[in-house]
Amino acid sequence: MKLNVAIFSIWFSVGMPSFVMGQGATERADSVPTRYEKMMARRMEGWKRLIPDHYKIQFAGSIGAASIGTGWTYGKKQQWETDVMLGFLPKFESEHHKAVFTLKQSYLPWRLRVKGSAWVIQPLSCSLFLSSVLSDKFWTHEPDRYPKGYYGFSTRIRANLSLGQRIVYDIPDVSNWRVQDISLYYELGACDTDFCTFFGDRSIKFKEILSLAVGIKLHI
Repeated sequence: MKLNVAIFSIWFSVGMPSFVMGQGATERADSVPTRYEKMMARRMEGWKRLIPDHYKIQFAGSIGAASIGTGWTYGKKQQWETDVMLGFLPKFESEHHKAVFTLKQSYLPWRLRVKGSAWVIQPLSCSLFLSSVLSDKFWTHEPDRYPKGYYGFSTRIRANLSLGQRIVYDIPDVSNWRVQDISLYYELGACDTDFCTFFGDRSIKFKEILSLAVGIKLHI
């Protein structure tokens, strides 16, 4: 009997896992992360940055009659945005409907909060984006059927510039809505060929090359 008690005492003090020995021992073991745990934490933070943190719905704006997309908001003052969007282009007089893929980069330098409220005004947004119609009817390199230099530009890829403004509502209780803020925005923009047409033909007014876009952004 004494031998069994001795063996049990040794097992309890030496071989028993720390979580069984008591909460205090566990807290001491977890208070200082190991080198491996620090490395894994850094990796997880890196992967989390790749997860999109906002979604957009936009109407018009040279990237389709309607488009949806997702992206990332970042910077010390959340002043940068990168968006990936897919738009729908009705067939109009063509044979088929088309899809438009867009990669967009935006810069919003200022956030002006309305005093004593959850509303924020962003008086300026500057965007550069590339859009591409996903159809074999459009081309990146000029086909051989045209004389060399006949067009001089790609019909598949358009470079665009736009300026706009936003109004933002910061949601007070994020835990219930799972959304940090909702933005309403508009943008006025034009593509590279529109600018070339404007500067090449003085009879065209600047407002005639502009396209209007309106949209909603959900920041989660």
